[in-house]
Amino acid sequence: MTLLERDRCLADLAGWLADAACRSGCIALVGGEAGVGKTALLQELAMRHPARRQLWGVCDALFMPRALAPLHDIASQTGGKLLAALTSEASREEIFTAALEEIGREAGTLAVFEDVHWADETTLDLLKFLGRRIHRTRALLVVTYRDHEMTSRHPLRFVIGDLPRASTRRMTLEPLSESAVEELARRAERPAAGLHRITGGNPFLLTEALAAEAGAVPATVRDAVLARVARLAPKARELAELVCIVPGKTESWLIGEAVGPDETDLERCLTLGVVRDDDGALAFRHELARRALEESLFPARTRALHACVLAILTSRAGVPAARLARHAAGARDA
Repeated sequence: MTLLERDRCLADLAGWLADAACRSGCIALVGGEAGVGKTALLQELAMRHPARRQLWGVCDALFMPRALAPLHDIASQTGGKLLAALTSEASREEIFTAALEEIGREAGTLAVFEDVHWADETTLDLLKFLGRRIHRTRALLVVTYRDHEMTSRHPLRFVIGDLPRASTRRMTLEPLSESAVEELARRAERPAAGLHRITGGNPFLLTEALAAEAGAVPATVRDAVLARVARLAPKARELAELVCIVPGKTESWLIGEAVGPDETDLERCLTLGVVRDDDGALAFRHELARRALEESLFPARTRALHACVLAILTSRAGVPAARLARHAAGARDA
């Protein structure tokens, strides 16, 4: 499928790859929210440059991250000294050196480390090692990560901050515009009304919504949202569930009275990548994700949440009747 609104990004990456092959290597940091199309972008880049040597490695959201996961993936493709170093009792320095040599073995190599926000500490050290030496090669090392899932104290932040400016390139993928959403809906022969509002222009959410029955929350979206929420601590999950039953945004005073979260709970919820800060209030980044979590709640849990919100709202003056009515209906409070 043709990628919309990605021509500038592809041109930049192609330019960095060509420059690396002719002059000196560099590292490209590609950030963006989950589902925004980072992998699709790099697959398109690789397809347009089939003659380039391509090395791919990924990090996974494992309960216990695999040490040097991207290197193991790459070593399975290349074999040689890198594979020997990883499967022997070689020191960390020997492994790092073998990785640098493998990536730089051929001019114009495209090496990719995907989802580095999930990387273990040794992989992050490797990234710092490679980033400070990549200029000695003629390779482009592309690192992708979910920027919305990284707090200011995330270890990847420190690695990125220490990379040499001269050999580092940066790119942030933005969601699709309303016109692009309308174009994809037209190609799928589906109505475009409301699509941008519920998906936020996120390519993954949009593609799944277009493939599903009109008005339904796609199973793939529901599973993706629930997988992220499952990683939250109990208090942070309680906060996410509260926010999902309040359309629009949930004010800080309502959150404080209903859940009473501490700073850690708020941070965990925000780094989930589904909920965002809206001038002190919390709101789901995408309406489709909010509906996915709301529809997954047990009926008793849904009624309890609505009853809690209703009790707080009725104790305050000036709350619109329509808002009270919505939560009264959810609480089954005639």
